[in-house]
Amino acid sequence: MRLSEQARVHRQVSYLADAAERMDRVQRQLATNRRIDRASDDPSGAALAMQYRKSIAFEAQMRRNLENGTAFLNVTEAALAGATDLLQRARELTVQAANDTLGVNERQSLAAEVNQLIEQLAQIANTSFGGVYIFSGHKTTTPAYAVGGAPPVAITWQGDNGERLRRVSTRDVVPVNIIGNQVFGNLFDRLIQLRDALQSGAPGAQVRPYIADIDSGLERVLNARAEVGARLNRFEATTSRSLDTDTNLQELRAGVEDVDIAETIVRFTAAQNALEAALGAIGRTANLSLLNFLR
Repeated sequence: MRLSEQARVHRQVSYLADAAERMDRVQRQLATNRRIDRASDDPSGAALAMQYRKSIAFEAQMRRNLENGTAFLNVTEAALAGATDLLQRARELTVQAANDTLGVNERQSLAAEVNQLIEQLAQIANTSFGGVYIFSGHKTTTPAYAVGGAPPVAITWQGDNGERLRRVSTRDVVPVNIIGNQVFGNLFDRLIQLRDALQSGAPGAQVRPYIADIDSGLERVLNARAEVGARLNRFEATTSRSLDTDTNLQELRAGVEDVDIAETIVRFTAAQNALEAALGAIGRTANLSLLNFLR
């Protein structure tokens, strides 16, 4: 084989290798529906797609934080709603006991019901969710209140003022918990005193001051419920924005990374034709070289 023919063959083999590589790349793109299968396919595009993927993963984590925080707040709202009902009943009983027409036996009956309300309220204050006490601040494994005696003679705060924070966006870190002591305050002390006063048959004049204490407690509970409701609304809006952001990021990533099927089919046909042409050229060169050799 002459030198010029060798050069021609080497050149055609190189063309064949290039055509085969293009064919292989397009076939992979069609099979995976991704334009960038390896970083070498498009280094700058691969880097951009990686950034989009990181942002998508971050938004997914934020939505998990929001979901967890929403569940925590829903449990808190349910607990506070229960506390509201109990305090409203306690107020009704106290107003009833403020009437001087009630006898000792009737007051003692009211005392028994107030005691039940105290015990139920203590259970609510020690509500747990996912293995943590929701009103205890950072002392997640410690009940918010220690109940002493049966019936209770003292219910003592043993949490702290720590906020449990959730990152819900690149900018926002939001507390999800309500501090028990800030809600229940001195309610347990005053309700125990009310119960004991009724049990001893105290007259209406000694009972009436407890109405104001219960009203103050109710106000704190209702304020806490309003705060929980505001946080739930914020979490809902933030979740909606995160979903919109995720949709935009997915579209941007797809624009960089995914294939245009119609355009890729055209490139596949072109690559196939180029490969067949390269194979044909090599075949013709090989036949010509054989004829020259036979001569």
